[in-house]
Amino acid sequence: MKQVALLVLFLIWGGTTTFSAEPAPEEDYQIVEGKWFRMAKDRKGSPVRIEQELSQKMAKVKAYDRHGKLILSQQAKFRLQRTDDLNLFIYYELEILEGPKKGVKQKKPQLCIYRLRGDRLIVVEGMASDDKLPSVVLVWWKMKTLNSTPEI
Repeated sequence: MKQVALLVLFLIWGGTTTFSAEPAPEEDYQIVEGKWFRMAKDRKGSPVRIEQELSQKMAKVKAYDRHGKLILSQQAKFRLQRTDDLNLFIYYELEILEGPKKGVKQKKPQLCIYRLRGDRLIVVEGMASDDKLPSVVLVWWKMKTLNSTPEI
């Protein structure tokens, strides 16, 4: 919680000073590439598993209910940027492929702050000054891939 408070303070301070974000190097894309998951709850409190695949500057997200049924599928392009102190993850051209809002397209970019910690991708949403979404910290866990051939 202390880290979130410091982040908010930094963003408020950062909003009054000038800083520029530079395009992230290709290594940043390679590091975040792969499959990630996190757990959440639906409006009734039932568990929801959310999976995100990041590859070739495309984010594909799928959500499954407690029975494993697909309840949401969406995709968006993304780009990574860096400032002196922050890593930015920017989703854009979002399209909902399955779910209650199927067919909806959102052109407005969604700016997030991210940090990698081992096998965790920590993303903070709702921090931009014009953001209408509530501020939230999401922790994504890297999905392990199984080798098809055992190492000898």
